[in-house]
Amino acid sequence: MTDPTDAPAAGQTYGVELEAPDRQRRLLSLLAWPVRVIGAGLGIVDEPSFGDVVVRRLDDGSEVLRLPVSGTEETAIGLDEIEHQLEGLTASEFQARWGLDR
Repeated sequence: MTDPTDAPAAGQTYGVELEAPDRQRRLLSLLAWPVRVIGAGLGIVDEPSFGDVVVRRLDDGSEVLRLPVSGTEETAIGLDEIEHQLEGLTASEFQARWGLDR
């Protein structure tokens, strides 16, 4: 049996990036600006989408996980959490945590 500490970190198999939202989500975001302006006038803060946190395999660039995020805080937390998991988990642990197909 292999010692789990000998297994490579998930970051050697996967990479994470923040990617712009697809065209349809960008269009909907633009159309929602009047609602955001009215909400801001009423004291409701709703930050627009910054994109998606996307995890891809390093060997072939295939996407394995996409998490839509909105607002600066959610974006920072999402990226930080995935980066932390890629550093601290093995590839199989990361796959199990996110329910990824191997």
